[in-house]
Amino acid sequence: MTKIRYKGYNILARPYQLSDSGRWTVDLEIRRNGGMMPFSLDERYPTEREADDRCAGLARKIIDGKVPGWSVEHLRAYKPEVVRQPLLAGLIILALGGYLLLRGVSLDGWRDGLTMPVVRITPEERRLLFGGAAVAAGMVLVTVGSRRRS
Repeated sequence: MTKIRYKGYNILARPYQLSDSGRWTVDLEIRRNGGMMPFSLDERYPTEREADDRCAGLARKIIDGKVPGWSVEHLRAYKPEVVRQPLLAGLIILALGGYLLLRGVSLDGWRDGLTMPVVRITPEERRLLFGGAAVAAGMVLVTVGSRRRS
């Protein structure tokens, strides 16, 4: 199995040997933006190296649009919703958490509308509690959102 990068795509050449003839198949995947498209040919090669080379050459032609009927056009589209939403949300929450840690928050104006038992938390404790929680949540979302998808 051979992995190749070409024009922003990941090519996975995965020829396999047929047990009856001992020859190698042309079998590959082209991946991008979390999507994948498999391709294979009925051609057979005497060595794994030759089949690997054919897989790589065929994948490059498919990506370049030079193989009629075969396309990876749907993989070309950039999918910002896949990666960017958690990243953006994480950055916003992280910024809010940083602000809360530095400046704090006051809930004194909300006290009249609360019907819950009053818990005495000092302004310093409140600042650390809300700010720390927001920073932690923001860091998780930034980590999830910044992971690369092949």
